[in-house]
Amino acid sequence: MKKLIGVIIIIASIVGGVYLGGWILLVKPLLAACAAFDAGILTRTLVITTIIKCIIASTVGTIIVYVGVIIGSFIALD
Repeated sequence: MKKLIGVIIIIASIVGGVYLGGWILLVKPLLAACAAFDAGILTRTLVITTIIKCIIASTVGTIIVYVGVIIGSFIALD
């Protein structure tokens, strides 16, 4: 039973890392910047926040995955 819970935690952390790092911090800001450009309301603040989010997206996603895998591995090994 512990092994199953550990595997579920590992899978959930991978999905969460990809969702947060890939969608919320990378794709969604780029789509918002493109939509603002198309509408003619692109501002410097939007461009700067989009660049910052894109830079930290992979780091945040990777940290979430690593922490989840470590916790899930400890639970699964016991």
